[in-house]
Amino acid sequence: MTEETYDVVVDTLQKHHDKLMELTMQNMLSEFIGIGIMDSIRLEQCEELKEAIAVWKAHKRGDTI
Repeated sequence: MTEETYDVVVDTLQKHHDKLMELTMQNMLSEFIGIGIMDSIRLEQCEELKEAIAVWKAHKRGDTI
């Protein structure tokens, strides 16, 4: 990313999303079969983070939500 396109808010939210996804995938690929309650919670949080990124980008563009 160049300095002009770097957005600290998007970067921070994306890093949190990626970490939650990493934890979920590790758990799902471990000895446990299926999806656990914590995986479900993390997936919901990932969706919320993606939505927050979209809202922030719309805000930066000046779009109304």
